Amino acid sequence: MKTMGNSTFTAHLTKTEVPQIHTITLGGYQSTAVCPPPMTKECPGTTSPHQLFLASIGACVNLVFEIALQKARVDLLDLHSEIVGHYETDDKSGESRFTTIEIHTRATVPKDVDEKKIQRLFDVAHKNCPIGNCLIGSCVKLVTELVVSYR
Repeated sequence: MKTMGNSTFTAHLTKTEVPQIHTITLGGYQSTAVCPPPMTKECPGTTSPHQLFLASIGACVNLVFEIALQKARVDLLDLHSEIVGHYETDDKSGESRFTTIEIHTRATVPKDVDEKKIQRLFDVAHKNCPIGNCLIGSCVKLVTELVVSYR
């Protein structure tokens, strides 16, 4: 696996003809339409910046976890996460923010793998996720939980 070292990432945002719907092009390859959260139900195929933010943190933790498992020579049979963001708006100031982000992960590994080892590797992933590390010192609390199942 290649290491990234110092890297630069890009995303491009373009307004569409539909008010409050923009297209994001990620890395020059994939694009998706984004809009404010209340509009996602009435605009099929769109997502919100809020959902992208949560997905980026969850994907980062999962990918770093998978890499850690691979380096430790642990077979990962299945991995699923649910990311929940608690979002609040201050009534007086009108400022909105996520206050807590929870990542609930279920990893399935072979029966002979020590659960403490899996938990330790998951903790490493949490601490080494560059997206999650952007939250250090912010008003957002990042909570991770791992459930290990065996097959």
